[in-house]
Amino acid sequence: MNILLTASDLVERRLKRSMTRCVVYTDVLIHLWLILVSVEGWTYHWKENEKMTWNETRGWCQKEYTDIVMVHNENVTRFLEKNLPEKSSSPYFWIGMKKINDIWTWAANGQRVDNENWAPTEPNNNKADENCVELYTNTNNKGKWNDDSCEHKKHPLCQKAQCPNNCTDRQYCVEQVNNVTCVCKTGFSGPECETVVSCEPLSAPPHGGMQCSGPYGNHSLNSDCTFSCVGGYKLNGKDELKCNSSGAWNAPPPSCTGAISECFPVLLFGGGLLNCTEGHDSIRSACRVQCPPGHLLLGFVEFTCRADGTWESSFPLMCASYVHFLIALLASVVISVFCGCLFCCSNCRRSKKTVRTRPETVNPAFEAEHTPLEGPLCSA
Repeated sequence: MNILLTASDLVERRLKRSMTRCVVYTDVLIHLWLILVSVEGWTYHWKENEKMTWNETRGWCQKEYTDIVMVHNENVTRFLEKNLPEKSSSPYFWIGMKKINDIWTWAANGQRVDNENWAPTEPNNNKADENCVELYTNTNNKGKWNDDSCEHKKHPLCQKAQCPNNCTDRQYCVEQVNNVTCVCKTGFSGPECETVVSCEPLSAPPHGGMQCSGPYGNHSLNSDCTFSCVGGYKLNGKDELKCNSSGAWNAPPPSCTGAISECFPVLLFGGGLLNCTEGHDSIRSACRVQCPPGHLLLGFVEFTCRADGTWESSFPLMCASYVHFLIALLASVVISVFCGCLFCCSNCRRSKKTVRTRPETVNPAFEAEHTPLEGPLCSA
């Protein structure tokens, strides 16, 4: 009895060992299959037991995964050739290629197809409406393309993006079969994209001002510099410059040139000196007059030219010597006295003439009292 039980135990143990090995082998096979159909970058998914139109396929792919598959390089082609199930005849698998405005285009990103893998004699547009593409998986043309009507039903083939979220704001994710990489964006470099491109430092133009700011410094990528000119000058060029990813400003630096409005030239007589702060007298911002010794300034000492082309105060007339000034003063006194006499004489003559031509007035009562009577008495 003990011997039979022992044999039974041995059989049971062997069965358990066999089942355990079967489970292990099954797990290994499943793991190997997942490795074949899943990669570190894009993963590819299909339904072998269901058929859809091209539009239905893309809608299902966008809902369940990322989009309908793009076979845009040799790596993807070889991977699909190796892993898709072989079929002896249609239906095969839809891929994300479509004719848009008579141009074969990848629907997922809108880019024109530049890596073609058509089967012999394809595309032939045999039915005049073959605007979508299927992927052959038969032995003779495995991995080749054929144009067909978008309304025909075929097996869906999708892709799913696997880009990690650990790329920084200075990087973007590049995804290919068996490869996911964080690549520096344009304008950044270095192992961690820590180096930022810089533009040549700018300075404020003469007679103007400048203000710069940017996320990575005042003269680095995406920084902006704004320019302005002081009163009386105009900006020649763009008022705002931006540092591009190429390390150059998007336009040449501006300058402040000329006056907005010019004042008419100043005429100064008598040998005086006209000292102005800037440039030609028609665009000077401030002027001061200095007369030589023994001379007197007839006018204002300081005056400025406004931006609207007018002088802030009356410009000087001349620098006159004291002798000339006294002569002119005496002459002005004589002329003033003479003019005063003429004015007085003229007023006197006018008053006398007014008195002589004044009419006599008679009392109305007196006139009525001495008026002769009319009638028969007067005739007597």
